[in-house]
Amino acid sequence: MRAHPHAQVIAMPDDHRYSMTLDLSALRHLGIGLYSNTPAVMSEAVANVWDADASQVDIDVTDDAITIQDNGHGMTVGDANEKYLRVGYERRKREGGTTAGGRQAMGRKGIGKLSLFAIASTVTIHSAKDGERHGFEMRVKDIEDAIRNEVAYHPKPVSAAPCPSKGTRITLSDLKHKSHAAPLRKRLARRFSIIGEIEEFAVTVNGSAIGVKDRGYSENLQYVWAFGCEPAHIIRKANGAKVFREEVEISLNGRAVPLRGWAGTVHSTGQLKDADTGDNMNKIAVMVRGKAAQEDILGEFSQSGVYSSYIVGEVYADFLDEDGEGEDVVTTSRQRIKEDSPGYVALKEAVRKALLIIEKKWNEMRDDDGDRRAREIPQVREWYDKLSHDHKRMAKSLFGRINRMPISSAGDRRGLLIGGVLAFESLRLRDMLDRLGDVDIANAGMLRDVFLQLDDLEASSYYQTTKSRLAVIDKLIEIADNSPVEKVVQEHLFNHLWLLDPSWERMQGTEHMETTVRKAFKSLEARRQKEGESRLDIKYTTTAGKHVIIELKRPGVVVDTGELLTQVERYRAEVEEIMQREGRPSEPVEFVCIVGKKPRSWRTASGRSRSEASLAAYSARIVMYDELIRNAQEIYRDYTERQKSVSRVYSLITSIEESDRKSIRPPGESDQ
Repeated sequence: MRAHPHAQVIAMPDDHRYSMTLDLSALRHLGIGLYSNTPAVMSEAVANVWDADASQVDIDVTDDAITIQDNGHGMTVGDANEKYLRVGYERRKREGGTTAGGRQAMGRKGIGKLSLFAIASTVTIHSAKDGERHGFEMRVKDIEDAIRNEVAYHPKPVSAAPCPSKGTRITLSDLKHKSHAAPLRKRLARRFSIIGEIEEFAVTVNGSAIGVKDRGYSENLQYVWAFGCEPAHIIRKANGAKVFREEVEISLNGRAVPLRGWAGTVHSTGQLKDADTGDNMNKIAVMVRGKAAQEDILGEFSQSGVYSSYIVGEVYADFLDEDGEGEDVVTTSRQRIKEDSPGYVALKEAVRKALLIIEKKWNEMRDDDGDRRAREIPQVREWYDKLSHDHKRMAKSLFGRINRMPISSAGDRRGLLIGGVLAFESLRLRDMLDRLGDVDIANAGMLRDVFLQLDDLEASSYYQTTKSRLAVIDKLIEIADNSPVEKVVQEHLFNHLWLLDPSWERMQGTEHMETTVRKAFKSLEARRQKEGESRLDIKYTTTAGKHVIIELKRPGVVVDTGELLTQVERYRAEVEEIMQREGRPSEPVEFVCIVGKKPRSWRTASGRSRSEASLAAYSARIVMYDELIRNAQEIYRDYTERQKSVSRVYSLITSIEESDRKSIRPPGESDQ
């Protein structure tokens, strides 16, 4: 770096040229323990640069060090001792609340400089002012040793060679943990309302300037409310967001002042989750003199409205940090405002009023938007147009409610829209059924309409079930093709009994019986193993009023009808004995054997017929893997295809699913 033409290089001074006095507890509580993350520490550094009237600050982050360099007014050796190294130097009392360049000063207590030690064990300062260049180094260990020995700490002078021609360069080394540039730039962008807004103050991280876009939400805003100000930097980046200008007053010490700030809502809640940093941006920050004094005031309110999940914003409350002898309302941690301060209480009341305005307008706008986007689908519009006036009003409300729900993907939104239409049809049908008692039974037309709607709704509901079952069948094919372990296939069949018989479903309230029978089979298997027989591959459940025993043979095993009949008798005897004890002796038992290869007796058509007849006499049957899958596919796919031509609501549902996703997906919303 070229030196200033009039710069004077100061000769290396003696070791006591710099002096710092500090209590050990102050170092730990106000320095090392004050902040826990790099962005908070960098925020204090950037605030100091602002107070130095710098127009440029460059932050460079590597694995080994962080460097902050500015072109501000810099420090002489005297300035360093009297101001920077004097912990607790209250600059506003000594220099006023305005910088030499006319800026509102951010610093107040003079302890922010200690925050550097929260992330680095070594801090090196180089500075230049009025032609004087110098540098010094501070190490946490040396400071602690000096404090323990009750002597003044003297930072170590270092060469002025890396010194900037103007301003100050701070190097943090011996870092306590690694820092990353991308998260840092985003978090700094959110902590300062001045970054990206004030042209005379530019901040870069690793050579790239931080802008409003780095906040991560500006381009996703759908609606913006401006209170007492014009957040041009936000509106300009908001991709045509609709802007509402409102006025709310703050009652402050007997006088009314306007609330200043803005709040915006995004299209979907997922847009307030930062994938890079993990941050939740669903907050309203309190900005004081351009810097976040509190990251969120929204959390102060018990929000029941869904809108609050979509909101982000800033309120500007410089009155909380007025110059003079007034109390500092910011907590020692510099990250929150004292809750009982009169100014903060008044601010909360004003923000509460602003949120009520936002909630009312947001509900109206999202309802209109949801209705519009739903009816952009031609079939939905056709369905809507056939509704009565009252039902149209209810349907519009339904579309609006879906659009207000905190949903992060277009797929979820489509699912809710489908479910909403089905629910609407069901409720509408109930209204018609309630009036049937007043209808003349000769009016067959109305009865026909009601029953047609009932069939339509049932067909649509069954379509949803059928669709999910086809997915289960596809999964069975995948398992059968890729898994040599028959237990996996068996478990899949057991959990989806309708694969064996479309009328079968698991019954509720049969857990006791199932547990009892399984214990008996476990005992039977133990006896078989003791006698040297093969293990059992059986499952038991209760369905459709029957006791069902399922045995799964290994795909390569060839069974014999006679062997199966012997097994059937054995299993039946076990179950009937249990049912006798349970007082249920007359309930039917069915046996199903799943095989991969044809039984020996099935080699001819007549042999198969005799085998099936013999097994049927004992309520038993053999099912082959490939036949099971093929039959299930044919049954459900055939039903689905038939219903496509007759179901009005099915057509509506399909149109929603297959519609151009842009018509129901807000800008920036994912489809997952």
